[in-house]
Amino acid sequence: MAYLGLESVRVGDSAQCVNDIFTLHFPTARTVIDCTYGKGRFWDWAHSVKVVGVDIDPQSPATIKADYCHLPFMPASCDVLVFDPPFIFTPGINRIIGTKRFFLGAESLSADKRTRSKQEIKKPKNSAELLQQTEAVLKQRNIATQGIVLKGQDLIVNKPDWWSYNVMKLAEQLGMGMPTDILLQHSKAHRMRDPRWQQQYHFRRAHCIYLIYKWGIGERE
Repeated sequence: MAYLGLESVRVGDSAQCVNDIFTLHFPTARTVIDCTYGKGRFWDWAHSVKVVGVDIDPQSPATIKADYCHLPFMPASCDVLVFDPPFIFTPGINRIIGTKRFFLGAESLSADKRTRSKQEIKKPKNSAELLQQTEAVLKQRNIATQGIVLKGQDLIVNKPDWWSYNVMKLAEQLGMGMPTDILLQHSKAHRMRDPRWQQQYHFRRAHCIYLIYKWGIGERE
């Protein structure tokens, strides 16, 4: 591959970061499952990838309503799996971005583990619960044939919460090894400058982290 001039710190939005990741690491990807699709902001760039959106609160009719802890897909259903977990338990962010969209909790699972009611929606209360959910997604990685991209944030409010370290440690325990690459995003998002943020506790206030794992077809089990 020709030298692309891409760097490990990207000043820009999520779509620009995902563009960089797919240009460098998944240039042959044709199908993607985005299991926290929302409004599809990751895919606001010129591409020919077929993106299947999954969300517990679909924003468009084309989005599949499902719990990312129990994705309704068979192995090898896509080339790349993308996961941007909710950090809404975080003080400050909870007030700014609201609390509507979450994964479905484990209560009252139906026979196919996917059909549940609005009353059973449950959000992660802390970083430990979020890591448990991330583990559930990583255990479904055989849905993808090329790899998985995870987006998150290291946060320090009352005590350190090193999301990137915890996920990398978890991935190693699951036999995935270390990430192929790490991309840091310096976000220009309005919430990072919101006046309701009265104090700054750490340098990473405007940083997001993308962990990229790649594998061959026989390496994802």
